[in-house]
Amino acid sequence: MARSGLVYGGVLLALTAGVAALLAGEFFHGVAYLVPVGGVLALLAVGGLTAAIARADPPATAEEG
Repeated sequence: MARSGLVYGGVLLALTAGVAALLAGEFFHGVAYLVPVGGVLALLAVGGLTAAIARADPPATAEEG
């Protein structure tokens, strides 16, 4: 269970960094390369989150979920 927390934390960190890079690339016009880099990072983070959710075990009963 602790490992899944690390995975979700890493994905959240990657998503935050990707969105921050997108915003910085839009705000600072001299660093336009941040827009595609941030977009790719955010897209990979969303894919990682989808994979992490898909690998999670379902609860055994309805009361656990």
